[in-house]
Amino acid sequence: MRLVPEQSPLPRLLAWPLLLLLAGGLIATRLWPNLVFGLAHCPLRDITGVPCPTCGGTHSATSLAAGRWFEALTINPVVAVGLFVFILWAAYSMAATVIPAWRRGILLSPKEKKATRLLAAFFFVLAWVWQIHRVNFS
Repeated sequence: MRLVPEQSPLPRLLAWPLLLLLAGGLIATRLWPNLVFGLAHCPLRDITGVPCPTCGGTHSATSLAAGRWFEALTINPVVAVGLFVFILWAAYSMAATVIPAWRRGILLSPKEKKATRLLAAFFFVLAWVWQIHRVNFS
């Protein structure tokens, strides 16, 4: 893994509109929780009764926004960790927009890319097993 000069500014610049969407979602959840939670349905769970890996994501994000970190992790670790990583990435993107010397990218070798994908798939499946266990045994 190496840090290299930024290849394209697009990922860094996407942080701004994505942060606006996230903020809008959090504000909507705080102002109209019944509406937001009423709209949040999982088609897989509705049809088969089996939760998807992101089931509970809205509740997890709401808990995270309220500062209840452990609760957010227990509801849905994929969403909680994903939002936390997104916020770190967005903070870096904003700083790199202001400080050009920070504009870097990560270059992975083919083996590192494969290992990263396998690790991500493993944790995604583990989170899915957690969701099934949480829904069936809670």
